[in-house]
Amino acid sequence: MDWRTIGSIRRRWFRRIFKCVSCFKNHEGYTFEKNTILTAINYTLLYPQFYNDAIFKNPDKIAQQLLDKGIDSLSEQERYTLNKHLLAGVLSDLTPELNSWGQASSTDVLKDMKASGIENAWIGLPNWANGLMNPTMVKTANDQGYLVGPYDSYQSIQENASIDWNTASFPNKDLYEQATVSKKNGDKVAGFLGKGRKLNPTLIFPDVKERFTGIVKNKIPFNSWFLDTDAAGEIYNDYSKDHLTTKSEDVAGRLQRMDYFDQQGMVVGSEGGNDFASKEMVFAHGLETPVIMWSDPDMRENKDSPYYVGSYVALDGGIPSKYNKVVPIKEEYKAIYTDPVYSLPLYKLVYNRSVITSHHWEWDSYKIKDQVGERRMTEYLYNTPPMAHLDKASWEEHKADLSQNAKTWAPFQKAALQHEMTDFSMLTADRLVQKTQFGDKLSVIANFSDTDYEADGVKVAAQTALVLNDGKETVIKGD
Repeated sequence: MDWRTIGSIRRRWFRRIFKCVSCFKNHEGYTFEKNTILTAINYTLLYPQFYNDAIFKNPDKIAQQLLDKGIDSLSEQERYTLNKHLLAGVLSDLTPELNSWGQASSTDVLKDMKASGIENAWIGLPNWANGLMNPTMVKTANDQGYLVGPYDSYQSIQENASIDWNTASFPNKDLYEQATVSKKNGDKVAGFLGKGRKLNPTLIFPDVKERFTGIVKNKIPFNSWFLDTDAAGEIYNDYSKDHLTTKSEDVAGRLQRMDYFDQQGMVVGSEGGNDFASKEMVFAHGLETPVIMWSDPDMRENKDSPYYVGSYVALDGGIPSKYNKVVPIKEEYKAIYTDPVYSLPLYKLVYNRSVITSHHWEWDSYKIKDQVGERRMTEYLYNTPPMAHLDKASWEEHKADLSQNAKTWAPFQKAALQHEMTDFSMLTADRLVQKTQFGDKLSVIANFSDTDYEADGVKVAAQTALVLNDGKETVIKGD
């Protein structure tokens, strides 16, 4: 299908959208239909080929200025700005003012978070495009004193560029053949989910810089960057005859790009948090709750299963169900992934002051059914920040809980980060009462049992954690 065909389809699509938007504007119902159309519009705004002079006959001043620069010379952020102004111009009074687009579920939420007492937060976007399409939101997060940054990845590459997977797409067309990892037998190592190929990190540093400089060309105020998999341990020997690379060199390539983002003033995080990257990252996702069972079809494929974690698509305009659908996990996995009896804070005993660890983004603090309280107790025990996926609806759902917890979490973590984790102990034979120590004056006792615990004049009720900070006691309820 060439772009002339796509242009024809787009013209027909717009005619239909105009009719739909007009029909739905003054009706309270049709929520699913409205959100489906909104999702389609947002997706279409990503297209570099969005402009068509047969459709957009009267661009506004800003759109015309960008068109005069030449579409091919626009930055990615400028292209999104152009597309939004073009669309707003033809939709006219069928939509709210352009400046308000997308703000209710982003900027307004961030302001309310601050007003609700959440002083410190990392705002992680699913993609840099989300920030470039809504720079007001990024600026607001920065102005509120929050860290804000995009998900980025240099793990995989697709042969053909795609807006569906822009992290696996690069302007440099030579990378697919000349910068990908080969096995001993000459076969290429497949990319994520078996698609595309794995990139050799020692060969793409110029492309990393090209992507970053393109994203921040218009000075969008990102102050953090999340580099997927760089600290996750997927390290390779590359047997390609033209660029033999050892695992040590592979690691060095990853650390080089992490250091690059650090040098650009970004607070850098990554997935996994393996110790080889501890000097280059500030935070790591996935150490406290890792990805749970990629291989279980009940969780990943069987949509009728109660254990199905959800999909990446959100046709209701909200958060994809993979991230906000509450699900139980099978009994046989609890001992491996969530049961505190089988957990030891080995990483935190070394890196408490170096790397802030958290859950994998697929398993935030609210994701696992009937374990929210228990996981909160563990968050205090291990000094692990709570994690939540938020839009307006989710924020309203969890606002009271997050705001209340912030009153105790913020001072606790500020104190805990001043010290190493100096001790960890099991206080009962069944291992259900555990204690961590941070320096000399701060400790946490978590009682995961159904029986009150008392020793040495300290009492911890069942299913609660007790924070002891220089004689002051704070109770964290887990039920």
